[in-house]
Amino acid sequence: MLPQAPTTLVILLGLSAMLLVYLSAWAQFHSGVGSAREFSFLLLSAALYSLGYAVELSRADLRGVLEAIRLEYMGLAFVPAFFLLFAIRFTRNTPTPPGLIAGLLAMPVITVVLVFTQEHHQLYYIHPRVTMTGFYPALSFERGIGYVLTMFYALVCEFSGLVLLIVHAFRVSPRYRLQAQTIALGALFPVASSVFYFLDFIPFHIDPIPFALSLAGVLFAFALFKLKLFELVPAARELAIDAVRDAFLVVDAFGQVQDFNRAITALPGAEALKIGEPLPMDNPLVKKLWPLLHEGQDELEFFIEQSSGEERYYRAKAYPIYGKRSQYNGQAVLISDVTETVGLLHQLSYQANVDELTGLLNRRHLMKMGARELEASHRSGLPLGVILIDLDHFKSVNDTCGHAAGDEVLRSVAECFRRGVRSVDLLGRYGGEEFAVFLPGADLEATVRVAERLRESLASWSVLKQDENLRITASFGVYAANSDLTIDQLLSIADQALYRAKQEGRNRVVSA
Repeated sequence: MLPQAPTTLVILLGLSAMLLVYLSAWAQFHSGVGSAREFSFLLLSAALYSLGYAVELSRADLRGVLEAIRLEYMGLAFVPAFFLLFAIRFTRNTPTPPGLIAGLLAMPVITVVLVFTQEHHQLYYIHPRVTMTGFYPALSFERGIGYVLTMFYALVCEFSGLVLLIVHAFRVSPRYRLQAQTIALGALFPVASSVFYFLDFIPFHIDPIPFALSLAGVLFAFALFKLKLFELVPAARELAIDAVRDAFLVVDAFGQVQDFNRAITALPGAEALKIGEPLPMDNPLVKKLWPLLHEGQDELEFFIEQSSGEERYYRAKAYPIYGKRSQYNGQAVLISDVTETVGLLHQLSYQANVDELTGLLNRRHLMKMGARELEASHRSGLPLGVILIDLDHFKSVNDTCGHAAGDEVLRSVAECFRRGVRSVDLLGRYGGEEFAVFLPGADLEATVRVAERLRESLASWSVLKQDENLRITASFGVYAANSDLTIDQLLSIADQALYRAKQEGRNRVVSA
């Protein structure tokens, strides 16, 4: 009987398999994040490879060796495919298309079938036999077409994955560059081992790939536990899937930008955001988001003026991201454009507060605002002037010219009064053809002057386009409060003055 391989070699391979299984289970536990699932399958395949090779080296008979190789190939055949899938997922950070996964796994399945049916054909091993290769027995054979194609496929996958990882290591943001370089370095060992083994550069026909995969696993483990391979960005990217129509920003605990989506580029100021760099403090977008990012606020609304002058309104909500032991790692911010909603609310507010016909404050809102001004007058000690206005003989306009003309007269009168008051004054439609004005800070004398100015302006105002000669007048009741009156009492006194103005012949101002 031929001697067996050194026990130390078999034990090392067994330990390697155990380490790879442990890392695979750990990665599978985090399978909802980034490329963890592909990484887990890669390590599990490598573990089966190492275990199978350990069993192969412990056997000295051809039958036992071939049985061990079947176990070995259940992992070995899939290592190149899962390595490339891991590289694709890790570097692109997007789900791999199912069609590509199926295509890459087709060749490993064919290889396993060829190995398991080896005794019925010569497509993989030609004349397999066990011979002494230096100091231990090993399988010797001539390479069949299936073996050559499998090796070619493996090299293509491994080189493709290695190129992706190396390019990514130089392009990734500085904060994650060491992590990516560690992964690329770890991937270099099994790829180089595959090349040397295929070219027969390894003495005694020892397969170095399981050992190289173990070394890669250690480096990957270092990236996992020390450099946090599956941490902030992949987790936040998964969160963004549910809100792809909203702008999306990820900031780490150090205030550095880690990720954002395309939707954020529509926001003014977003062009200054750079992945891997600190937030620009003088940026208008960052200033708007500051209460979320640094003051602990979890939701806010803001507006930004576009280059066209249009104002766009946004609602932003922060989602903290925590790692192990509830360690704060940063936050994801979702920013929704709510311009249409805000516009609708403004429209509803306008309709609730403004008279539809004249565009002035309606009675309800005028009374509300007038009550506020009266309270402010009580606190400050300043007077509050009030003018009640009633159009003279307005019914005759409706009877003579029609209600459409009457509506036009009311709109025209409103415009005349609007031009005659200050921006701080409250002008509104008090009733059918009645108007009211509150004048903060105006005493009785000043209020009378304003009323006279309005009366004179209206008397000369052309109120109807189709009849430029039509004129209309109004009666004015004036009062100014400097005592603790209620809004109803104030208007009642002004209404009494208005009644006197009508009794005395209309088109006049009467103060109480």
